[in-house]
Amino acid sequence: MSLASPAAGHTQAGGPAAPGEQQGSVVVPEPRSMRSDAAAGPAQASPGESGAGPVLRVDGVSFGYPGRRGALAAVDNVSFTLPVGGLGVLVGPSGCGKSTLLRLVAGLLEPTAGTIDLAGVAPARLRRDRRVGFAFQDPGLLSWRSVRRNIELPFDLARLPKDSAWVDHLLEITNLADWANRRPRELSGGMRQRVALARALATRPDVLLLDEPFGALDEITRADLNFELLRIVADTGTTCLLVTHSVDEAVLLADTVVVLGPRPCRVHATHTVDVPRGDRRELRDSAEFAARCREIRSALEAAR
Repeated sequence: MSLASPAAGHTQAGGPAAPGEQQGSVVVPEPRSMRSDAAAGPAQASPGESGAGPVLRVDGVSFGYPGRRGALAAVDNVSFTLPVGGLGVLVGPSGCGKSTLLRLVAGLLEPTAGTIDLAGVAPARLRRDRRVGFAFQDPGLLSWRSVRRNIELPFDLARLPKDSAWVDHLLEITNLADWANRRPRELSGGMRQRVALARALATRPDVLLLDEPFGALDEITRADLNFELLRIVADTGTTCLLVTHSVDEAVLLADTVVVLGPRPCRVHATHTVDVPRGDRRELRDSAEFAARCREIRSALEAAR
């Protein structure tokens, strides 16, 4: 087992790699929605092995919140890419603009400069087509709906026919099948977060965006859900971008860790975790894991 050398201090100001181009130690593959074998289900290979183009490109993106004295800069010239099926993690100090960046990728905000491309489509269009899934720290479940009905909510909001077979599958892979007819008040905090994850995946999104989804949970439940997330992302083949304040969580989950500096956030460094997801349980107790956490903490310190 080994961790690939990080691109420490490397800011991707030059823009994302071209399809098939090597970027650090990541080869950027073709979006799942653009592959002819997409209907066959998620590939078993690790992200980056197919050698085609990225599913997510963030290229020179900046954003400022309007105010009486001019725009308040929140994001400044941020660039990175994620491969199909990849799991990227954004880390940075509190208030640096991580959540703002996630909302830009979701199409909830429009960049003031730069571009964001999701599988060849603008985020706002993908969001309207229900091809972006979003989950927050607060699960936001509807108390009067069962677990199944909460997962089906995106279909109701979009006035789409329910995909019952897919909902059944989501219930299975999140270990919620036995709780399908229960109400949120009957669930633990970790189970409610799993419902929120399943709901975010209900319309088979190209990209799953997670904003501190496990931040309010205890350490044991949080670790369990970290491994649940790795399994779910592998099962669905969905590309995932997650925000966290936990360096340990970032190294445990990520294929790529993007280290951001203080507001307005800029990419200070990128680190690649070149370890198969199936080996992550072993990784967390290794000297290499501790060393990578130290490297990222050092990068966060240097970004101040």
